[in-house]
Amino acid sequence: MRLLLIEDSDDDATLILRELTRAGYAVSPERVASAEALANALARQRWDIAIADYTMPGFSGSAALTLLREYDADMPFIFVSGTMGEDVAVAAMRSGAHDYIMKSNLKRLVPAVERELRDAAGRQSRRQAEARLAHLAYHDALTDLPNRVLLHDRLQQGILGAERVHESLALLVLDLDGFKTVNDSLGHHAGDRVLQELSWRLRELLRDVDTVARLGGDEFAIVLPRTDCDGAILAARKVMEALRRPVPIDDRSFVVGGSLGIACFPAHGVGADELLQKADIAMYVAKTGGLGYAVYVPGRDQYAHRRLTLMTEFREGIECGQFLFDYQPIVNLKTGMPVAVEALVRWNHPQRGRLLPGEFIEFAEHTWLIEPLTMLLLDQALAEWAGPQPPISIAVNLSPRTLRDPDLPDRIANVLSAHAAAPSRLTLEITESTLLVDAQRTTTCLSMLHDMGVRLAIDDFGAGYSSLSYLRRLPVDQLKIDRSFASALAMGDDPIVRSTIDMAHNLGLKVVAEGVEDAVVLQRLRDLGCDAAQGNFIAPPAAPGEIRRWVASQHGLIE
Repeated sequence: MRLLLIEDSDDDATLILRELTRAGYAVSPERVASAEALANALARQRWDIAIADYTMPGFSGSAALTLLREYDADMPFIFVSGTMGEDVAVAAMRSGAHDYIMKSNLKRLVPAVERELRDAAGRQSRRQAEARLAHLAYHDALTDLPNRVLLHDRLQQGILGAERVHESLALLVLDLDGFKTVNDSLGHHAGDRVLQELSWRLRELLRDVDTVARLGGDEFAIVLPRTDCDGAILAARKVMEALRRPVPIDDRSFVVGGSLGIACFPAHGVGADELLQKADIAMYVAKTGGLGYAVYVPGRDQYAHRRLTLMTEFREGIECGQFLFDYQPIVNLKTGMPVAVEALVRWNHPQRGRLLPGEFIEFAEHTWLIEPLTMLLLDQALAEWAGPQPPISIAVNLSPRTLRDPDLPDRIANVLSAHAAAPSRLTLEITESTLLVDAQRTTTCLSMLHDMGVRLAIDDFGAGYSSLSYLRRLPVDQLKIDRSFASALAMGDDPIVRSTIDMAHNLGLKVVAEGVEDAVVLQRLRDLGCDAAQGNFIAPPAAPGEIRRWVASQHGLIE
């Protein structure tokens, strides 16, 4: 214990040290009795706790407390005095002291010190967790690179800066080639390690003024200030060379290539969204042509043809019933019983086979097709879980674009009515980024849905922009913690999860953890007071009939 003892009496100082030593503390003390000595001690190092007399010749305890708080607003501070009255003690506590003890009753000293040290550790842990949450609002949890939100901000700021001084700026969008092979052959853990290694290589390759960000999945973006298209091509070649070096994973080596698209300010666009779109088009040209990298060229936009083809296929998929749900159970962590299922959309494409959401949802969200798809799937989910099986809630993901539809509450009410389903059986999951898009309209729509009795959840909480301020205003019922935090629990890193659960409970929200892959994580979530969980360890996603049988068996309805 690094003890700062503000005391002018040798005898009293000895008594305090003896009490702490008897309690088993290895005390490293420094005694001061003047403002100058106290200031020097505070400037020289950090202290675990301060214990001060209240009345000293020429230097009062209240003056010591005021000076100490200028250096450390949170250090435990305890008065030990023989002359301190109750009124003075209460005033001292209000000004920042944590406790006061009469010298005639030193048996209270050790319990008070233990409590304040424990509380200080708790405050520090919460601050670290809050700082980590704030960091994750703008950074990717896996690679610690800037995420899409921060990239967009830096790109826009870079454009404004380039415009002021009449300079160029380049944007590169990188999509990895062959990454799926790593995931399929060695699993997602190996894929995560590949992404982390390649992220490190990109950071090492670029200048301090450049920004490399992870857009999601295996897609990255690079902002190059003061760089024209020729300079961007040189950078693209260096990136391609860095990707060609094998990545060792579990005694095996993988080479993960990539396709780069280049767009430049002001030649190809004058806004962040426009440059991102043009760089993405160039990336697709590079990928489909096997070019490695390509600069955006107006008039050679193969992306438009691909988009038209995909739109036709998507529309036919809706009309021909090619979209369906797998379901994953969500269990109550206190009872172990399933309380809900999350609906996970799949596309049985006639040529490309079974497609997961990452392969088509982003496209659907950028077109009007997400709206009819959402209503079709809601109708399907309510039909599949109608009937006499145990009462179970259905969680369905909702697109930000769908939330901007003013008729959405009426549409959902009609679907619920058609299946005679109580609104409380439906949980609509929205991502944190949804809260940033047309906030007023989104809030109005969510409030109408909540007033109907539909439950609302924030999905992947902590993975993007942590809109904590919105949680106080939105009628949200639960938070779903992103699966990356469950992975952290497996490594014993739980302050963020604990802080999130405590915050949610303080706001009256339930907490569901995603991505539970083993018994250790499941038990840790129980210990932290998490309400519910889902993951492959509990039950992997499966077809509706299989999940209905699983739910029934958990309720003892199937022998």
